Amino acid sequence: MKTTNRYLSAVIALAVIAIVLFLALDLPGPAFSTSGLTALLAPTPPPGELIPLQSLEGLKSLNATVNLDVNGLIDGKRTQGNLTGLLATNDQKKSRITVSGGLLGELAAKVGGSLVGLFTPSKVDIYKVPDGTYIVVNGLFPVCIKPKALNATAALDDMSPKSLLTMLTSSDVARGKFVGNETLNGAPVKHYVINGDAFLAAAQKSSDPKLKEFGQALWAAEDADLYLDAKTGYPVAFSGKYSGSYDPLKFEGDFGVQLEVTGANTNPAVDLPSSCNKPISQ
Repeated sequence: MKTTNRYLSAVIALAVIAIVLFLALDLPGPAFSTSGLTALLAPTPPPGELIPLQSLEGLKSLNATVNLDVNGLIDGKRTQGNLTGLLATNDQKKSRITVSGGLLGELAAKVGGSLVGLFTPSKVDIYKVPDGTYIVVNGLFPVCIKPKALNATAALDDMSPKSLLTMLTSSDVARGKFVGNETLNGAPVKHYVINGDAFLAAAQKSSDPKLKEFGQALWAAEDADLYLDAKTGYPVAFSGKYSGSYDPLKFEGDFGVQLEVTGANTNPAVDLPSSCNKPISQ
């Protein structure tokens, strides 16, 4: 038996040496080629067909909603709750994100600084207009703050419905299977399912730095539902669940993301409230 094993090991070793020599010397072989080896070692493409969607970047204005449900740790403290963000953008380069929900108190200080942390807001409005960014904290009375730091609202920018939907439906990860033609909110849509494992693998290798960072911070991704407008191909709704870290919230655990586009190219009005006539600079 030992002799047989020695012969078998010798044969395997000789085969490996022969393959290396063929590759190094480019010698012809009867049943072996570098293209065959390349095909053998090539990464398996993610499952599912490429979903034929139109990017939201092509829209001049937008109304959209995002809901985040989390169950885990924020800054190391046990947390369970939700955030809702309502986005309105128009073609005058103005936008407003209105944020509310049980986690708003924990997020407010991160967005507006120590001054905002003194309040218990019912909602926070982030305005971006040509002359800068304004944060309106709505509690017993509205307080308008004009932050000096350029990245003061970076966390909320990343959680914007448009930012999230654009990232989660990037061409790098928008692969899946067609479920069928359906109706959503009275409008015809095409329903697709994005494979969770394929999404995770593709996101972790994405050329988009934000998507790559998001994917590398995840432990797992479930299959996600994506709905496209049947006529335009724009994404109108998305629902997915993930486990891992989510940096904008300094969160770690399980979280769900539900997104809905409620208006495309409707050009909503976005005007600063009177409380921003004399904002607090911070």
